This record gives sequence, structure tokens and C-alpha cells, in this order.
Amino acid sequence: MLRTSSDLSEVKSKIRSFIRRSVEISQTDGIVFELGGDVNSAVTAHLCVEALGSRRVIGLIMPDLRLSGEEDVADAKAVARELCLETREFDIAPIQNAFMKHLEGSRLAEENLRARVRMSLLYYHANLLNRLVSGTADKSEYLLGYFTKHGNGGADILPIADLYRGEVLKLAEVLGVNRRIVVKKRNGRLRGGQAAEINFELDYGTADQILRLRFEDGLDVKSIADRTRVPSTRVEAVLSRCESSSHKRRKPDVCSVH
Repeated sequence: MLRTSSDLSEVKSKIRSFIRRSVEISQTDGIVFELGGDVNSAVTAHLCVEALGSRRVIGLIMPDLRLSGEEDVADAKAVARELCLETREFDIAPIQNAFMKHLEGSRLAEENLRARVRMSLLYYHANLLNRLVSGTADKSEYLLGYFTKHGNGGADILPIADLYRGEVLKLAEVLGVNRRIVVKKRNGRLRGGQAAEINFELDYGTADQILRLRFEDGLDVKSIADRTRVPSTRVEAVLSRCESSSHKRRKPDVCSVH
């Protein structure tokens, strides 16, 4: 069962404390994060501002203007205005093009490069301004591996990565995030028209149920299929994706020689 609104108020307090403590321990001056015009980045923005104040939070707006719609940029700027956030905006297309002048073309590699360009800009500003980089992934994305390794998965802290997608949407309502941002589909912004939905005929609501029953309750495939009335093959597809993406969530393996 997803957390209730009262539960989420307590969650909100815990996340704010986590953000403050992370900044204090690291002896940095605040947070820099990607402000993408989606619900996850809007929720992250609200939580960081509540934890630190707007002067210690900076949002980078980083569209590839060949691919990103103006709607996402407009929504990102609207969140920034509401929270009095400083933003810095970059069209990453010229940076991507500079790389591709020297590289062999590959759609998948170029998509991941796009995410890693954004990560590089975040860490450049983190170094420049003495900030921590906050990621914006939720638990559903994190478990399913819906992020680029060392790209949008590259961060110092992940404030909402223990909240399933449905919980992030509810928390967005608690925080007062614009309803239009809450209901629109999250765009991966790695290729034109890409929406961050599950690609095996399931929406995030159903995927959340499967993930909770497996990782919170420890149920097997058959039990999950019976409980959710989702065919076993689709349950297996969700869990297989979690397993195949597990390398993204691990630290690099170190060869022990002692």
C-alpha cells in the first residue's frame, strides 16, 4: 500500500533533514540539480528549497533543443519562479555535436552521452560553486534501471529514491506542485518523443505494485501475479529488468589483491 498523505508529511520532514545533514557533513554551500520541467525535479526542487532556502539551491535547465519541447523548459522556469530559484540554462546540442565530430555514430551511445553531458555540467557547477549534486530519480526508476549510468544516475545524494512513482505523485500534491506538471508523463529527454513509461505494456502504477510486492514483501512471481492479476510473463519482465540493471546501482568492483 502506498503511503498516506499524513505518512508523506513525515516523509517530507525526513527528506528535508537528510538534505540539510548531507550539505552540513560535506561542508558544501548547497545543492545543484537538473531542473527538467517534470514532476520528479519539481518535487526535488521544493524539498531542497524547504530544507536549505532558495539561495542555496540552483537548478540547471539543460534541454537539447533539437529534441526537447518548449513545454518542458517553460515548466522548469515556472517552478524556478515559484520558488525564487536561481537557474542556469544550456542548450546541450552544441556540446553533443562537438563530441560527435570525433566519434562513430550510435543511437544508444549518443543517447547515453546526452545524459552524461548533463551530468558533467552538473558536476562542473558543483565544483565551481561548492555544491552537492542532487539526483531526481524515484524508487521505481532506480529499481528498473531507468537512468543512465554515470549520467542522470550520477549524483551525490538521491532524496526521493526511496519513494515509488505513485508516492512521488502524492508528495507533489502535498508540496503544491502545479497539477499540470504532476499529470504529464516524465520525458527521458534522450531522444525525440521519448516518454519515461514502462516498455512492456505496463504503466508505473502497476509496476509500483509489482516492485513493492517483490522488494517490500518478498513475494515470488506467482504470488505477485495472483495478487496483481498481471500475467506471470509480465511480472517476470519487470523483475528481469531490475536484475539486468543491478550493475547500475552497484559501486565499481575492486579487484582485491591481498
